[in-house]
Amino acid sequence: MRQSFGRWQVLLALMFLISACAVRPKPSVQPAPRAVPTDPAWPVVRPSESGLYSAQEALLDVLSGELQYIGTGRWPGVERLRACAFRNQRVLVVNAYCSLHETQAFRVEVYSPQRGRVRIYAETSGVVSSRPRADYFTFMVESSPPAAAAARLPALTLALPYEDLRRYEQQRYEAYLPGCYGGEQNDRPVGGCLGELAPEYTEWSAKHSAFLEQANQEWYMVIRKLRALATLYGTDPVD
Repeated sequence: MRQSFGRWQVLLALMFLISACAVRPKPSVQPAPRAVPTDPAWPVVRPSESGLYSAQEALLDVLSGELQYIGTGRWPGVERLRACAFRNQRVLVVNAYCSLHETQAFRVEVYSPQRGRVRIYAETSGVVSSRPRADYFTFMVESSPPAAAAARLPALTLALPYEDLRRYEQQRYEAYLPGCYGGEQNDRPVGGCLGELAPEYTEWSAKHSAFLEQANQEWYMVIRKLRALATLYGTDPVD
């Protein structure tokens, strides 16, 4: 009986190994973009506190799910470098300096159809991913609400292809929409809110003061995640 049971064990083990080898996927150098569902039942951005979209909320949204590649190309306001765009079930994410080799500056832009847009920019004397916040001489956050219908911008959806997202950002920039900004620029504090959002600066600044002073774990996680993706989808600077 024991001998028969042992033979069955060996036979089952061999069948498992053969099955595993048969379904093993082939390696892929660069995964292809995947379509994002547009079903209205698809999960939307989680409810959030009132006020402008904050850096902390945007970073959590970036980390909330796997980032799917959208495209690589030119980006408004960036000359020699190319940007890479991604999305998950909450936001569109743009690494504005998507180079194969890391530079001394890092800029991420996060777009939520429900909450608005956040840009975070850091610059230091070395590569940003290996330097603590204390080494940054520039660390800035910008927040803006979802574009109003009066701005005549195209609808921002998570399904936008890269070129449409680039055009959206160009039109958004040229529309001079109101927003808030703050942080440190070349070791000097700066901050304010533009247009109709001017009264919001005190609240916005209080919400961002700790992040701008110390950064947080999510910030470094996003840097590392986007830098890893840049080695797959980035390009060297264009002369």
